[in-house]
Amino acid sequence: MAMFLGLNTMIRGIYVNQTALNTTGHNIVNADTEGYSRQSVNIATTVSEERSSQYGNISVGTGADVQSITRSRDIFADVQYRDETSTAKYYETLSTNYDKLEVIFDDSEGDGLQSRILDFYQAWVGLSTEASNASNRVNAIEKGKNLADAILTATEQLQEQIDYNYYYMNMNLKDVDDILEDITKANKLIVAAEANGSTANDLRDRRDLLVDKLSEYMPVRIAEDQYGNYQITSGGTTLVNGVDRLHLVSSRGIESKYFGVDYEVSDFSIAVQESSVIFLPNNGILQANLDAVDHCKQMLDSLADIAGFLLTTFNDQHRQGYDLYGKQKGLTEMVQKKNAATGATYYEKHTWYYVKAGSEGGNFDTDTTLDGTVYYKRVEDGKGAYTTELVDIDTARNRNYVDSDCVKVADTINFFGEANATYKFGYDEDWNTNVVYAWNDDGTYTKLSGAGIISQLKIADQLNTNEGYMHVGAATAYGNESDYSAVSSLYGEQVVDSDTYYSRIIDWGERTGDGTNAVFLSELFNMSRETIMTAGRSNAFYVNRYANDFKDQLNSIGGQSINSFYISSVTQLAVDTASVDTRIEQQDAIMTQIQNWRSAANGVDWNEELTNMLKYQKGFIACSRCLNTMNECLDSLVNIM
Repeated sequence: MAMFLGLNTMIRGIYVNQTALNTTGHNIVNADTEGYSRQSVNIATTVSEERSSQYGNISVGTGADVQSITRSRDIFADVQYRDETSTAKYYETLSTNYDKLEVIFDDSEGDGLQSRILDFYQAWVGLSTEASNASNRVNAIEKGKNLADAILTATEQLQEQIDYNYYYMNMNLKDVDDILEDITKANKLIVAAEANGSTANDLRDRRDLLVDKLSEYMPVRIAEDQYGNYQITSGGTTLVNGVDRLHLVSSRGIESKYFGVDYEVSDFSIAVQESSVIFLPNNGILQANLDAVDHCKQMLDSLADIAGFLLTTFNDQHRQGYDLYGKQKGLTEMVQKKNAATGATYYEKHTWYYVKAGSEGGNFDTDTTLDGTVYYKRVEDGKGAYTTELVDIDTARNRNYVDSDCVKVADTINFFGEANATYKFGYDEDWNTNVVYAWNDDGTYTKLSGAGIISQLKIADQLNTNEGYMHVGAATAYGNESDYSAVSSLYGEQVVDSDTYYSRIIDWGERTGDGTNAVFLSELFNMSRETIMTAGRSNAFYVNRYANDFKDQLNSIGGQSINSFYISSVTQLAVDTASVDTRIEQQDAIMTQIQNWRSAANGVDWNEELTNMLKYQKGFIACSRCLNTMNECLDSLVNIM
């Protein structure tokens, strides 16, 4: 057999170089294949053959053989790539949502919500100078309609965007499910292929590519067992364990109002189908889908706060003015009470009138002889029964006695919402959100939040009639003097607005051209609470003292003007959008660096592969020629012998 040793050595050489050439060709062909890792042939010497010689035994080499074919892969680079991919896809998905939000609130053409607010403000400014002009009154109504329609339209678009994000999330969950299924199949094939000790390089590339795709949707962590199976974990949940896996699904839709704020949409979450446990992605496309919904809701909250301001503070100011009918009435308020025995909460309807002493049966709307020296308080218990009580002026002014100011007000309807409804601002501490209470005459109320507040935003029906302009309360019902505490003759016409300021009710007197209340209304668009307080003006900021009960917030927009609040909201949107765009640019730079790093490890280098091709080709040829030479020598030896 020793005479054939050289032949065997050369045959091994031919096989080794042929395998190396095949691997080089495989690399070249797959240079542009997504997820492919460059493969290398690992060559090792074969066992030497022992021979005897006059100097002792010697070892004669028997050639080389292919030990293995392995992938070039940097595990650390893979981990970095997948982590950064989740972050990159998160911001890219958020950017798409912000682009839509910018379109919804775009006012570059002068037809957005900002312009509607400005138009409504200018309508009241115009009405303040020419209050007797019917066209100015109609203009204020029309601009109010446009503003309400713009807010309702933006709300509908935001709700559609929320639905789109949930739809997109469901589509992504379907993709995730397919990827997880393919990974489990790849696990099974790899274990079977490597049972004989080989390495299933191409199958492993395919599986790693699937993991790369999965990392776009959520952060992933990989662990490999002794058989070659991948165990994939995300958010503390093991999604794949060998050939077993979990299924991520969208939960059943639940109306948003059950989560504290009514956005008039159905909310969804991501759940593990096998256990119904909520799954939290924490990053990637799926987390961006959920966060995009929250961003839409934040803008809905801003619209709801503006709508709540119009329904409460703006309406309250409007009702403090005279319309063209010039009527007056007593103040009606809902007062919360608590049953001392049961602790149950109930509400009483308190109606205050000015009456002559001893004439508690007088009717405020018809009795023209009232001297205003005594309050007549009528208390309804919410069941139709009522009691009456006479209260002198000083007692009524005592805040420890009454729940709110006792005032004689103009009989003017709401501008927005139901004409005679009572809308009151509130704060829900449990859900950390602003709400509006819509009171009914029987002392019951409806608690409104989110889109539920916006849905109430319409022009009062009476304003939509042919004589609707008559109901616009442009004239003031209050004077603007600062202190009447020392003028006893004015007690009957005095109303306490705060601890330091007092105002005097002014008779109607056919003041059709008085636009003072229109001035007060216009101030709500561009003057903050502090500015109005400094000016000592008598308007809804004082008469409605919400700050006493609700975390020192004066109203749903926190004491800002409407214009300032809206601008701050859209400015924050612009800042958030720019911030996301910046993060995308930064993340692109990081991804480029990691991809270059990764490619250096597993990418196919054409120059290197061509060099290898020439090297292995020369080796193949050399082994072939050597084999031929040995064959000729052997042939000559056999023939001679």
